[in-house]
Amino acid sequence: MPHTYRPWMKRYWLVWLLLTLITLIALFTDQILQQQRVGEARLNQQFNRLAAYQTQNETLLPLLNGDEELGSLQSKFPQLVLLEHTVNRPLTAPRFEEVSGGRYWLYNPYRQIRMLIDLHFALQTSDVALALAFHIHAPPAMQTVNYSDTARWQWQRPFINHYQPFLLKGSANPDWRALHALPFMLALLAWLVIGGLGWWLLRHWRQHVEMRLRADYFQRTRREALGEFTAGIIHEINQPLTAINTWLHSSELLLKQGKYENLPQALNAMNLQTERLAALLQRFRDIVSERPVAMTAVNPEAIWRRVTVLLQQELDDGDVTLRQQWQHGQAKVLSDPQWLEQVFHNLLQNAIHMQQGRPDAWVNMASEPIPHGIKIIISDNGPGFSAEGLAQACMPFYSSRANSMGLGMTLVESLMLRMNGQLRLANRAAGGAEITLIFQLAE
Repeated sequence: MPHTYRPWMKRYWLVWLLLTLITLIALFTDQILQQQRVGEARLNQQFNRLAAYQTQNETLLPLLNGDEELGSLQSKFPQLVLLEHTVNRPLTAPRFEEVSGGRYWLYNPYRQIRMLIDLHFALQTSDVALALAFHIHAPPAMQTVNYSDTARWQWQRPFINHYQPFLLKGSANPDWRALHALPFMLALLAWLVIGGLGWWLLRHWRQHVEMRLRADYFQRTRREALGEFTAGIIHEINQPLTAINTWLHSSELLLKQGKYENLPQALNAMNLQTERLAALLQRFRDIVSERPVAMTAVNPEAIWRRVTVLLQQELDDGDVTLRQQWQHGQAKVLSDPQWLEQVFHNLLQNAIHMQQGRPDAWVNMASEPIPHGIKIIISDNGPGFSAEGLAQACMPFYSSRANSMGLGMTLVESLMLRMNGQLRLANRAAGGAEITLIFQLAE
């Protein structure tokens, strides 16, 4: 399989890249969410500590009479800063009074005492910035460093307490430096392994599919080529057989008429056709066995004269005049004698058949030297090529004649290509077909 990026390979790597990116993004998101969960858990820990101290305050205040020793109380209740008596404080007075800096008074009007509470020590140092508001809708009265209302993550939890209605707030931003690189590296390595293994499997699967498709195509092409090859054999063998049959009938007439002096010409013509038939069969055998054909220096004029001898009977029957203008001197072309004979034979025979029943029928053969080659022009006085014929004359099984198999021009084009030659079809300005053959010179 060619090592090129085909569309299916591009799609495969695009899907692989998409899945890899999704995996890396998922790992990144998971670590960030893990940081968020850790921050929220630390906020809850602080909340529980503060809630415990508030519960102690609510429990301790009704038990005090104001005469207790402050030092002994602070050893058990470190949030207690001061204990004082009050004078004539109304029972309906507020039970809570903010001081500043995170301190506040809790009152017991029934015993006329109050205690000063400081919750600074309760808020431990944490990655989460904390703030404590003494009222639900009030700004923070006490906060740790770096607390920000614009941080990425914001949390808050209210204390459901009638006398200490505080609000704990927390904020934090993702810590990019705390991200672990190992999961990303392992995920990338895993996807590289998966991508390489998948590419290898997909490549071999595609190779298998392409091999199967090539095998099917080869079998189909082979069947089509075999059909075309068989039709070509029939077409080419039919010509010398028809000629031999014609000469046989002519020989019978000569015998009946007692014209024995003309029999050698007929027998010689049949012998030439028989030799041509044997050469055709040998050439088809070489093609089937894939024997290499060596190009040699060939005189096209000699091959043409041999073809005119083979088709002399058809020239006479059709009353076709043959003109020849050889102007290439002694130059020879690089060709195969039998292939060149087949090309001339098919073209001359087509020219004869296309002029059947037409007066002033003629075929003209002209050659002229060109740089590094010889140009041979075969023209006739027939109807010429139609527009469709010029486009499809060399297509297999196309013919403008009803009884033709349509393989003559196909074979001519194929043989010219094998001899590194050129074939051009055109119509004469005065009417008739004009076929140009260009051959390489044999150095």
